[in-house]
Amino acid sequence: MMIRKVWQLRSVFLLIGLAVAFAACVKKEDPNKERDEIKARLTEITEVIAQKNLGDLNGFFIQPVAAGKGPNALLAEVQPKIDSLFVMRKRRVSIDRKRATVRFTFTNDPSDSAFSYLYLRKNGSWKISGFEIN
Repeated sequence: MMIRKVWQLRSVFLLIGLAVAFAACVKKEDPNKERDEIKARLTEITEVIAQKNLGDLNGFFIQPVAAGKGPNALLAEVQPKIDSLFVMRKRRVSIDRKRATVRFTFTNDPSDSAFSYLYLRKNGSWKISGFEIN
């Protein structure tokens, strides 16, 4: 009689354990987590560009940097477009697994259709892999 009760208890615990393991495997990752990480990274990148700090900006690029697509080139292309402070206006982020594209303008003018692009790739953290400044 006692063996039967122990066997039933063991079976119940086994079923509970399997249910918990299944729930842990099925649990989906928060879909907004990557978007929040990218937004935080873009805030950091914007601040570093505004400060014109090449050393820190280089840390936001995937290494080795492609020829003509490094922090010097980014600052050189951004400088003529801004008056005093770099801000990504009308920013839109699209994420595709480990890659993201940020589309933005330099003005808040509704008729401004000169979109620039910043391409990010997840390499431990989100880093710049390329850009197109218009």
